[in-house]
Amino acid sequence: MNLVKNLTSGRLLAQSTAWNLAGMVVPMLVALFAIPMLIDGMGKERFGLLAIIWMGVGYFSLFDLGLGRALTKLVSEHLGCETQADLGSLIWTALILLAFFGSIGAVALSILSPVLVTGLLQVPIELHREAIAAFRILAVGIPFVIITAGIVGLLHAHQRFGTVAAIRVPLGIVTFAGPLLTLQFSPSIALATMALLAARLVALFVFFVATNTVRPELTNPEWLDRSQVRPLVSFGGWLTVTNIIGPLMTYLDRFFIGAILGLTAVAYYVTPYEILSRLQMLPQAIMGVMFPAMASANSGDKSRLVKLYLHSSTVIYWSMLPVTSCIFLLSPEALLVWLGEDFRDEAVPVVHWLATGWIINTLARPALTVLQSTGRPDLVAKAHLSELIPYLGLLWWFAANYGITGVAAAWSIRIVADSMILNALVAYKLPILRNQVLRTCKTAVLTMMLFGTIWVVEPLTIRVTALFFLIGIAVLMLLPIIRKAWQSSESTQSRGIV
Repeated sequence: MNLVKNLTSGRLLAQSTAWNLAGMVVPMLVALFAIPMLIDGMGKERFGLLAIIWMGVGYFSLFDLGLGRALTKLVSEHLGCETQADLGSLIWTALILLAFFGSIGAVALSILSPVLVTGLLQVPIELHREAIAAFRILAVGIPFVIITAGIVGLLHAHQRFGTVAAIRVPLGIVTFAGPLLTLQFSPSIALATMALLAARLVALFVFFVATNTVRPELTNPEWLDRSQVRPLVSFGGWLTVTNIIGPLMTYLDRFFIGAILGLTAVAYYVTPYEILSRLQMLPQAIMGVMFPAMASANSGDKSRLVKLYLHSSTVIYWSMLPVTSCIFLLSPEALLVWLGEDFRDEAVPVVHWLATGWIINTLARPALTVLQSTGRPDLVAKAHLSELIPYLGLLWWFAANYGITGVAAAWSIRIVADSMILNALVAYKLPILRNQVLRTCKTAVLTMMLFGTIWVVEPLTIRVTALFFLIGIAVLMLLPIIRKAWQSSESTQSRGIV
């Protein structure tokens, strides 16, 4: 029980969230400076290939079939129950499976590289050989990227987000600095990809050494344990369904806009969407920390699970409400100054719909995380599958009849439905959280009423006043939780947790 309290203490979770957020933000800031120099030095064609290589590093992580997160969940449960006898076989079974699936991905990409370069991608003929070499170098790295996901999952289970961030920040910097370095010798995309691969190999080694301090089983290899395969693959398989359907529904809107309304309309839509989506790093950082904490609490102390769910929901919502409201209320003036009158006229209704959807999405994140962390990723996947076909129909009809504003409305309607469905599933499967779920649903209704009210407000002074009022309420709601987190009676540092 003490281990559960240590791994789910407010102070530790706050520190873990800060580290997790830093690991996301710092590389993005480096990218702002590096990308213009890479475009100038490499040329647009080579940089386009490099962007695809970067995307590939993330996309091909799907070959882990959710096993990295499954490992986090199962190890967290063992820690919650304070039963660690068979962790060695669990860890090595997961790593063997990750290496196997990663190797399949590597072989597939290596074989398909010529098809990608000469068929699917419009790569200039003079860059064909270079591009094929780059994709095959990327293929070599896939198993290492996927194994790294498993190692990182072990650190997450032990709430070592500071360790993960300390490695990921330099890795994120090298992701952009490596190609800049190779650019001094050659603009070759293959050479830049080799630099990325070298950085990933070094990161895997450092992650391995760091993880060995909390899980010494890593230095004692074991054979694959068939009894461990089923829980890993079952949990990871449903996560993979979610990881495929979720991004699919995320990007379908752009496809419909491009097909029905044209590429100019895509620009009007994607610009506010990308800005709002970038703001989701805080909720992502918080729920990334909460996933192993909830898994440990569920297996060891369910009263802690209730507190974690309540506090994470409160912090995410009240942290994001002022930010999202600011964009909602001030978008007409901001878009006018930034992109001009034409862009403002087209994009402001889109901003209003998307902002409403994103704030409701904050109420779905805790529900999704608690379902996955308590062993029901299948419910999340089935919910997303049930939403897909109705969403396609809604997108097509709204795009054809209402343009990009209709697409934004369809997206927001789907987000509201998703939030309600996931919270209903939590109430049904986890009765202990029903009161919190009811509170969440009431918050969702009141939020939609609030945004519907301020939608029609035109005078700037009233909008600014409303924004400061919302900021004040958010501060009042967050202060007690922040104070508790940092005034925790448990000295996590003296216990060697941080």
